[in-house]
Amino acid sequence: MKLVGELKEKVEKTETKEEAKELIKKAGMDLTDEEMDEVSGGKSPIFDP
Repeated sequence: MKLVGELKEKVEKTETKEEAKELIKKAGMDLTDEEMDEVSGGKSPIFDP
């Protein structure tokens, strides 16, 4: 699963992991805390390279 387009842009603009997690949840995805840590650090494979 990858975050792309508008969702990716919105997640990148969030200030906290909780905000990002809420956006992702509203999009119908559920990530583990480990995956969220990777997303918030910008090193997750769910983002397009």
